[in-house]
Amino acid sequence: MNKVKPIELHTERLELRIPKKEDQYYLWCILKQKEVNEYYMPLPSRYEEYYKLEGNSLEERQKRLEYRNDFQNKLQDWNKQEKYYNMKVDNLDKDSNMYTWTIFLKGFNIPIGQITVQPNDKYNNPDIRDIGWFIEPNMQKQGLMYEAAHAVLDFMFEEVEIEKIDTGAAVINQGSWKLMEKLGMERTGENTSPYIDENGYWLDKYKYLITQEMYLENKNNNKKSR
Repeated sequence: MNKVKPIELHTERLELRIPKKEDQYYLWCILKQKEVNEYYMPLPSRYEEYYKLEGNSLEERQKRLEYRNDFQNKLQDWNKQEKYYNMKVDNLDKDSNMYTWTIFLKGFNIPIGQITVQPNDKYNNPDIRDIGWFIEPNMQKQGLMYEAAHAVLDFMFEEVEIEKIDTGAAVINQGSWKLMEKLGMERTGENTSPYIDENGYWLDKYKYLITQEMYLENKNNNKKSR
């Protein structure tokens, strides 16, 4: 892996910029919407007990729902969230292992989403990454996140030269896992996700993987077929 700093990325319709503090309020306005944060939870270190509730007894399900509701309530208050968003930007400036971009439509200065390639918690290896994204609901189903993710994968596999991305999406979150497949990721199995339904039951998720070799081979094949 190369120790490469993130750079701005440009596509036909988008600019992927290095995060700034002035972007964060707009990103929060997107993320606080239930249809966006339904498959999002903070890092386990912030909700450690939530992740320890592995069973499906009524008591455990109710407790998971309490944690989820607590998270939702706190997420709605910018005064409580601002420090976390600003801290995230500060940490990126401190040679963080995170690669994060704020997504803008070309010619506009209001963020429409975010994409992040972070270390995968399952491995003690910065060459193996996870990927996550979100976008304003009225910007969905236009191919914009595919455009952004494609540019990010180019950068991560060709410039940073990571080994692979090991990620996943809730089975019910069809838009996300279909995007992963469109990007050339291979479904490797199914297990329990950190997300819950309205009754507190854990949701299943599909696991996906793409290696540097797979990505570059797909890219070369697509060039030859044009």
